[in-house]
Amino acid sequence: MLEALGAEVPVYAHVGNVLGTDGKKLSKRHGAVGVDEFRREGYLPEALVNYLALLGWSYDDHTTIMSREQLVERFTIERVIARPATFDYEKLEWMNGVYLRELDEAAYAAALTTFLGEQGLDWDAELVRRTVPIVHEKLVRLDRYPEYAGFFFHDVTPDPKLLDGRVLAAAEEALAGLEPFDIEAIDKALRSLAESLELKPGKAFQPIRAAITGTNVSPSLFESIELLGREKTLERLRAARKLAGD
Repeated sequence: MLEALGAEVPVYAHVGNVLGTDGKKLSKRHGAVGVDEFRREGYLPEALVNYLALLGWSYDDHTTIMSREQLVERFTIERVIARPATFDYEKLEWMNGVYLRELDEAAYAAALTTFLGEQGLDWDAELVRRTVPIVHEKLVRLDRYPEYAGFFFHDVTPDPKLLDGRVLAAAEEALAGLEPFDIEAIDKALRSLAESLELKPGKAFQPIRAAITGTNVSPSLFESIELLGREKTLERLRAARKLAGD
C-alpha cells in the first residue's frame, strides 16, 4: 500500500518477546500484566516506564535508573537485544523502591493519599503525611502501606501469644504521666522499663509493639507511639492486657 502511494517503505523492528521467570511467554499466570493492575499494586508510573524500557534494550552494561527524558535521549536501535527478555518482578519492586525513596516527603505523601483514595481508603491525609518519615525508607510498593502502617487508622487485635501482661502493665504506668510525650521521652521511659524488668530491650519492646501495632513487624516503635498519641496508646495497652489475661 505504501509503495502504491509512492511512499518510502520504512524498516520495521521490534524487541523480542517478554517471558515470565518460568521461560514461558508472559501471561496472567505471572502476575500483573496491565497498567491498572500495576497501579493497584502500588507501582509508580516513572518506575514502570523505566523498567519496561530496559526489557530488550540497555543504555550500557551498568546504568539502570533513568528518567523518561534520559531514556528518550539515550535510545539507539543498535542497543536493542535480539533475545527474549525476562520480566523480573523482584527487580521491578527494587526499582520502584528506588523511585519511592527519591521522592521528597510532600510528594511521597501525595502519592500515598492518591493511592489510598483509589483503593477506597478514606484515611486522614494529615496523619498519612505525618507517617511518611517512618515509612519512607521501608516500602517498595505503595500497596504495602495499609498492612505496614494501617494500625494508625484502625483498631488492632494482637496475637495473645505475643503479649506479656507484666510488661504491658509496666509500659502503661511508664507512659501514662509522661511529659513531654515525644520520641526522646518515650525512648528513655521504655528503656528504663526494660532495665527495671531485667529484660533486654528487644524482649521488653516486643509485646509493647504487638499491643500498639497488632503485629511484631512495624515502623519504629517510639515514633509510632508518639504519632498514635497517649490516649490511643494507653487504650491499646489496656486492651492487650485483657487479651493477655492480665
